[in-house]
Amino acid sequence: MATHSVRRIGFIAIIAALYAMLTIAIAPLSYGPVQFRVSEALKALVLVQPWAIPGIVVGTFTANLFSPYVGLGELVWMPLTDGLGGLVAWWVGRRWPWLGLALYALTTAGAVALMLQVVAGLPLLLTAAEVLAGEAVCIPLGWPIARRLREWGLLR
Repeated sequence: MATHSVRRIGFIAIIAALYAMLTIAIAPLSYGPVQFRVSEALKALVLVQPWAIPGIVVGTFTANLFSPYVGLGELVWMPLTDGLGGLVAWWVGRRWPWLGLALYALTTAGAVALMLQVVAGLPLLLTAAEVLAGEAVCIPLGWPIARRLREWGLLR
């Protein structure tokens, strides 16, 4: 039983570290209204392993410490949104994987746009569309990888 818990904690830590590292590594592309976070591909893991959700949340918090918009929006709102979006994606994605991924992209784009409107005065709909473009590219990239990892027994 203890080995199972250690494995989960390790999995969460690896996801968090990968998410933060991939986000920070390509800054400034990772931050702002036109953002491209390669790390968003890791969000597809939640469809096959819900324990990826806490890793995404911690990774988002850590990566956002380096954001030019750092503040409560980046450090509370965005991790919370990623956690709730991950739960929705996992729940819906068990039956309709592509819909789960699409909902995750939409919740992320909407949350980022709302946060940037509040902290930087950016236009809500335009910002949501710009963020959604990056999400629509990055999140689906992770789906084939997540499926393959599950087939290999690496995600249980």
